[in-house]
Amino acid sequence: MPRARPEENTAPRGAPGDFEEIQVANKLKIKVGPGVGADPGAVDTAERIVESMKADYEKRLESEIRDLLEAFDKMRYGGDFDLDLLYDKSHEIRGEAGTFGYQLISDIGKLLCELLSPLEQASAAEIEAIGAHLKAMQTVVAQRVKGTGPEVAQQIVQGLNAIVKKSSA
Repeated sequence: MPRARPEENTAPRGAPGDFEEIQVANKLKIKVGPGVGADPGAVDTAERIVESMKADYEKRLESEIRDLLEAFDKMRYGGDFDLDLLYDKSHEIRGEAGTFGYQLISDIGKLLCELLSPLEQASAAEIEAIGAHLKAMQTVVAQRVKGTGPEVAQQIVQGLNAIVKKSSA
């Protein structure tokens, strides 16, 4: 998935009364009808499958984060940053982590993606911020912190969030 780079919206804005709001019917809801939802048996089966995959996922997650850190270190020492690779790998890790109980990894990954998304190149401060995010992910996995983590983990996320906001300002 390519990095989403925000674009400035330069389209002229309309004044009140310059537009008409049109309500579009939800055709899917009409076709499905009321009271139709997921099959509870299918949901139970899916939950059992995810549960059976957790042990293998934890090993794979450790490996993926270690590989990402190694790639980042090579980029840091070589001076040539592949921001798309960092974004793609972080986004992939972030997407799977929440499914397997690592919400904190998902939160940190989200912040890292927000940091990387608008960058064309990385300054020294941004390189340090990227490293801080990756080390935080590595620590969460090494300590097997599941869910949103203890209060100290939430403070780390708040600190990383501040780094992202400062970088984007």
